[in-house]
Amino acid sequence: MSKSAAAARPGPLRRALGWVERRPLLVLLVPALLALGAIAGLADIAGSERLDRAEHNLHPEWLVLCFFGELVAYAGYVLAVRDTAKVDNGPKLSFGHSIRAVVGGFGVFAATRTNGGFAVDYWALRTAGEDRNGAVARVLALGALEYAVLAPATLCAAIAVIAAGEDVSLGLTLPWLAVIPGGLAAVWLSSPERARRYAHHSPDAGRLRQAFAHFVAGLSILRSMFLAPPREHGLGLLGTALYWAGDIACLWGALAFFGTPPLSVPALIVGYSTGYVLTRRSLPAGGAGVVEIALTFALSWVGVPFGRALLGVVVYRLFNLWLPILPALAVLPDVDELRRDFDEAERESEEGQPRRRARNPLSGGSRPLEKPRN
Repeated sequence: MSKSAAAARPGPLRRALGWVERRPLLVLLVPALLALGAIAGLADIAGSERLDRAEHNLHPEWLVLCFFGELVAYAGYVLAVRDTAKVDNGPKLSFGHSIRAVVGGFGVFAATRTNGGFAVDYWALRTAGEDRNGAVARVLALGALEYAVLAPATLCAAIAVIAAGEDVSLGLTLPWLAVIPGGLAAVWLSSPERARRYAHHSPDAGRLRQAFAHFVAGLSILRSMFLAPPREHGLGLLGTALYWAGDIACLWGALAFFGTPPLSVPALIVGYSTGYVLTRRSLPAGGAGVVEIALTFALSWVGVPFGRALLGVVVYRLFNLWLPILPALAVLPDVDELRRDFDEAERESEEGQPRRRARNPLSGGSRPLEKPRN
């Protein structure tokens, strides 16, 4: 076996993950079992009596808010994806391309890729002509954009909770003050001079060095978005705000389905952000099991009775994770075929082929992959 072939051969873990991902129905079953197991364990903690009381006070009209909240979240994320892609002369994604990527990332692809729904954003950028490093950097910039909007909002909410004297532990609110030094560090690291130095790495650099370089490049893209005139990237920032607002509104509606939530909007934001530090797009299998546990406890810590918090999270996750799988199945081709195309493109990139004609499974057409930008 040649050295290049040996180097290209994936390791045991990657082969195992690939075997799993080639069986999407199995991967969908695993997160379902994880979610059910987490819910069963939490239900045992809550107790059947408290759950019964909550279930006898239903308000179905609030499910409308859950539905439209997630629609707003989808629309907002489409704007965020398109704007992040075109920063600094990046590829321009069509609305159709962006919608398919977002639907896939929130739905079946998020649940059947071990690296989460961000894989769809990466694939969309690669098929739009971005080179590998650029695509990775833009995906990281998109993730950083999420938290660049959510974290300051949560900091303000935490300050409002403290100022109002609400019965919320300081251990839940004071840690959000770390947003301030974290933001300052990001601004310092993404300055043009430092970004040029840290965002480049040699081809034989280690994984940690490459990851750091991609992280800095992502921060540099985010900095460009914030410093540009609003007419250039304002829709991306607005879209990210709509994404979080819609998702939080969905959670509020899910809690209100079992009666008016006994907490203020700032407390809801603190509880949501604390329990959802990692989003469903970044976690394997859509965060099934993990999000249910973390969000239920976080809501109980800000004042929602544990039983109602659990039931609200179950309804919220129905709209947040499971229902989006249906439209994702409708607009995406077979997941196994998508995975094969994805792996083929990456393999040709590793072999040094600068251009190829490739069917774009997200847009239904074909286009060349352009040469990497300088």
